[in-house]
Amino acid sequence: MSFRSLKSFIPTLSPEGLAVLVVILGISFVATVLIPGIKLAGELVESSTALKLVADQQRYPIVIQSSLEIMRDRLNSRGYLQESVEQLRDAIKKLDGALPLLIAARPASWFALASDTGADSIAGQHAAQLRDLWARELSALKPVVDFNGVPYRDSESTGTALNDSGRELERDIGVAIRTGRHALPALDEQFASIGTGLQSSNARAAKELRLVMFVGLLIAGVLVLLVMLLISARRRQDASLREARQQTTDILRTVTDGLFLLDKNLIIGSTFSSALETMFQRKDIAGLEFESLLKNIVTEKTLATALKFVKILWSERTNEKLVKSINPLGEVEVHLDGGHGKLDKRYLQFEFHRVRVDGKITHILVSVSDVSTRVELARELQNSQNQAQAQVDTLLGILHIDPVQLASFLSDSNAAMKMINAVLREPAREESAFRRKLDTLFRQAHSVKGEASALGLSSIESRAHSFEDDLKALREKPGLSGNDFLPLVIKLDDLLTHLQSVSDLVARLSKLQASPTEVAYSPAPAAFSPDSTDVVDTDAGTPMFSASDAGLQATLEQLAARVAAEHDKEAGVQCEDLETVPEEYRRVVKDIAIQAVRNAIVHGIEPASARRAAGKPPRGVVRLVFKSLGEAGYKLSVEDDGRGLETERIKEVALKKGFITAEQAPHLDAKQTFSLLFLPGFSTVENASKDAGRGVGMNLISDIMHQVGGRVGVATAVGRFTRLTVTLPPRGKPVANTAAA
Repeated sequence: MSFRSLKSFIPTLSPEGLAVLVVILGISFVATVLIPGIKLAGELVESSTALKLVADQQRYPIVIQSSLEIMRDRLNSRGYLQESVEQLRDAIKKLDGALPLLIAARPASWFALASDTGADSIAGQHAAQLRDLWARELSALKPVVDFNGVPYRDSESTGTALNDSGRELERDIGVAIRTGRHALPALDEQFASIGTGLQSSNARAAKELRLVMFVGLLIAGVLVLLVMLLISARRRQDASLREARQQTTDILRTVTDGLFLLDKNLIIGSTFSSALETMFQRKDIAGLEFESLLKNIVTEKTLATALKFVKILWSERTNEKLVKSINPLGEVEVHLDGGHGKLDKRYLQFEFHRVRVDGKITHILVSVSDVSTRVELARELQNSQNQAQAQVDTLLGILHIDPVQLASFLSDSNAAMKMINAVLREPAREESAFRRKLDTLFRQAHSVKGEASALGLSSIESRAHSFEDDLKALREKPGLSGNDFLPLVIKLDDLLTHLQSVSDLVARLSKLQASPTEVAYSPAPAAFSPDSTDVVDTDAGTPMFSASDAGLQATLEQLAARVAAEHDKEAGVQCEDLETVPEEYRRVVKDIAIQAVRNAIVHGIEPASARRAAGKPPRGVVRLVFKSLGEAGYKLSVEDDGRGLETERIKEVALKKGFITAEQAPHLDAKQTFSLLFLPGFSTVENASKDAGRGVGMNLISDIMHQVGGRVGVATAVGRFTRLTVTLPPRGKPVANTAAA
């Protein structure tokens, strides 16, 4: 491969391929240069050490031979021998100690030498001869070095002469010299041969080392060239990466959607779109937990569901397209800090997409869009459609209502709105005063809702029910203030506006029909002052009607049919002498009758299956009877043939809701127990509905009786009936209010 082709080939490699190429070249350099170089250098060191050892031993045979000759000469001249003996002993000792080491030491170069000479090993070529020669020489030297005495004797006649040991030493020295003339040169020859081999091995190793170094230089040159090419390629890649990062930055800075990546621990990555910071009003997004991003801006339930949903996406078994349909953040309402302590309500749409690398899920790409404008437009369109539909439904409902009943309802609703207006205008500062106002508002709204329900005016009923929802929320608050009543103005204004629209429709219809009934209803919205609990009331108009309550029975029958159907029951009403109700008690009787019939069906009448099991006809009956008592006034009784009232059940509910204490419960008689039914907020129904469960109906009846000075009583027999009796004072003669059982 030429340099040009190599240069063009390198950039085509991936980062992983480049890394593999560098590793291969590095391994090649180590295997070709470093390991052989280290081995050859080791051989040179070992050979040099061995050569020095051999060189050191070459002088000892000469020293031994020289020492023997000196000893012989001195012995002949009767000189001092001890110094020569010591020198001989030292040489023998060193040579005798070095030979085993020399024979045992077998450096790698010796094996190469043995191979070059054809011998199996250095031991096979030199060791045996060295041992044999030295053994013969050592046996000849042993008597000499073992001599430890005086070889001379002195006499006056002959002077100094050899004694017996001296003559013996002379013979031993002669033998050692003769033996050494053959053995010591042979030893020297062996040492010289070994030294020559070692020198040859050193030369060979040095030559190979030079070759290895040359190869190393070549490989190093290739590596330098490769590194230069890699640096050049890396610079080009870095430039491409910088350009790509700049483009990515430009994209993330320009897009209007929030984009970011989530890892497996649901941590937001360091790269995200600039719109995300603007969208969530925070700068600390990088490294933030997804839970922390959503916390405090969505509900806890939505947050928990969203976290479960995102974790599901990490499962390989999860079908991404299928789970998108259950995305809890598909269109979620959030509340963001708008500054100055205010929260802005926005609508965000989150979309989640898996990011795969080599077939494995590595991240979740999240895109966030602000769809507030779209949602608001959709809601405006929906509201317009609902309003149009409501107007159509209201018109159809009005067409099916008896004009007399409708006129009566509008008149009574006007009165109720005036009462609500007056209650809101009434100043209050204490908690008890706020609670009384709340109970009164509940009763008036419940009255309007009840009659609207009886007439089938669902649009008015739903608005009154929504108004009751706000009242219920206030009732459950531990403490009340004037500001808590401010939100009621919105719902009240909506109810007043709708009643005005109904009145306008009735007025238009009255002009189109040749009807003797004329209705003019003009309620005006109440303006609530935030600085007080007052409501400023403008002229609400004067209702004009000419009607009687001849249609009350039809209203009650319609109400009974609807409530029974919604509660899976069968029930009807029977009315007697309702047409004899005096005009001034018309509203009182109607409100009481509506509340009593509704309570009778919801609380008293059993389902058809239960009635059959009890031996009763499947259809329950609510019987209303109105009588004149002469000077004693009037009496209205509402009796159902249902399950009756159980005092223990009433006590249990009252104890659970805190109306009585555990100490009071055992001492309550039937009259005191039944009187609990008339307390505000008391109900034996667990789950509130638009017909029961808020503890308003019976309290409304009690309040009406308090206003007119009448009496109310309850009679019951478990499993047989419940009878509500109200006694109205004669016209112009109110009596004290009591609640009797």
